[in-house]
Amino acid sequence: MQQRDPFPGGHHRPDARRSQPVPPARRRGRRRGPRPSFYYTSAGTLLVVGGSVGAIALSGPGPDRDARTASATAESVVPASADTYVVREMPGRGFGDAGKITASVWPEWHTEAYVAFDVPRSASRITGARVELTFDRPENRPEVVELRSVTGPWSETGTSWSNRPATGRLVATGTARGDKISFEVGSVVNRPGRYAFAITNRNESSAASVHSREAADGGPRLVLTTRPGRAAPPSPSATGTPDASGTALPRPGPEPTWRAPRPSASAEPAKRPGDGRTLCGISLNLKPGETFQQALGRLDGRYGGLETVRLFYRGVPPAWPGNPDIGKRPPIISFKLAPEDVLAGKHDAAMTRWFGTAPRDRDVYWVFYHEPEDNIAKGEFTAADYRAAWRHLRGLADKAGNPRLHATLVLMSWSLEAESKRDWRDYYPGRDVIQVLGWDTYNLGWKKGRYDSPSMMYDRVVALSKEEGLPFGVAETGSYLVGDDNGEKRAAWLHETNAYLKKHGALWVSYFDLDWETGDFRLLDAPSRKAWQDFC
Repeated sequence: MQQRDPFPGGHHRPDARRSQPVPPARRRGRRRGPRPSFYYTSAGTLLVVGGSVGAIALSGPGPDRDARTASATAESVVPASADTYVVREMPGRGFGDAGKITASVWPEWHTEAYVAFDVPRSASRITGARVELTFDRPENRPEVVELRSVTGPWSETGTSWSNRPATGRLVATGTARGDKISFEVGSVVNRPGRYAFAITNRNESSAASVHSREAADGGPRLVLTTRPGRAAPPSPSATGTPDASGTALPRPGPEPTWRAPRPSASAEPAKRPGDGRTLCGISLNLKPGETFQQALGRLDGRYGGLETVRLFYRGVPPAWPGNPDIGKRPPIISFKLAPEDVLAGKHDAAMTRWFGTAPRDRDVYWVFYHEPEDNIAKGEFTAADYRAAWRHLRGLADKAGNPRLHATLVLMSWSLEAESKRDWRDYYPGRDVIQVLGWDTYNLGWKKGRYDSPSMMYDRVVALSKEEGLPFGVAETGSYLVGDDNGEKRAAWLHETNAYLKKHGALWVSYFDLDWETGDFRLLDAPSRKAWQDFC
């Protein structure tokens, strides 16, 4: 199938202002079945909660109201038909019978929640809809909670982190108002059918913990605004049937309050990538008529044997061992897929196969859509969709069960500068998704006739990576020859820069050895080439 090119105009997009070059263009326990409880509102309207009846009007026109009043809108409530949550640190367990569902982000505790509603065929014409949740405790609530679409099947009793559904597009965000939080979902809930959502949170050290449908009250509900009239045809289910029956599962421990609990003993500890050395690398480029393998052989000979290679692909990466075959070296593999296509699941089969067949005898640093900053600024896609696509792909990668796969976010270090007027966290899906930070950092001092010091170039990178508790690498770096330099000054700058990055534990440093539109970065002079050979 021919894929739509998500970045027309080439792989890299030069920009002389930035770090050049810019990257390639409370009753608890299981309900065994429907057991509706009947309540009367103060107005005398019958409300059915917890059963398969679906939505009953909370208020409506009385017998003494006129025809104009009778045609007014009414609100109906649909209780959740299924809900559960999963814990990354307990990948084989699910918590479908718990009295809460939770979306949490802690250093050692990460959760997502799922909820489904069945809008009955008898529903009137729907003109608005909102999902309402009730917090089960006040501590550590996040500022914003996200409601996302769910693009895969799941069940209340059989879903765990290891088989959780893929999450898709951001549907709505909500901010707490007292003990409640609501999400406007009228854009997607407009007819009878099943609607499933993921509840996610990207706020560090916080817990969006809300009552589940198993709680005595305050469970998730879908509030519909309706008008008299015929409903639209039912919406086909895109998420399978959340199963609300089955064997009760173990009840989870309490949500963290001021500190995160330790993962369970059964959870496999994450292996920090690398072996303590800073690897030398090159961005692979091909001369006219060269194959990938010939280009790699030429660069290996030029620099005395590369330890890693930065590879770029326009779409889904080729089947392993890749093109070129770099042997046992840990690769840094960048690929670009349109976030909207990722969220729609268009690449699920291909990427699942790619992750599943990746080597397990070396680290693999996989990079989704490196340097998205300019694309987002131009409106090609949104930051929210970019982060969501990252989360979606990380879910596919996790299913491979390969601890040598490392989700690597690569951004411009320019985005850390005040001049950029950017917040790098806009592009950061969170520490529960990203395992390695990568930076493209170039010598901007050439504009002032100098080679910038390593401290000027990398202090922010090192500090930020340390703050996030994540390893880092330099995915692209380089400099033109400045002024009348014959290469000796650049060689000294390379030695100093690599020594600095080794000292601070960079996983790898990959030089951008290309002749680019903005200038020639190649190490053609003997002193510069020798400096990189010494590093390798």
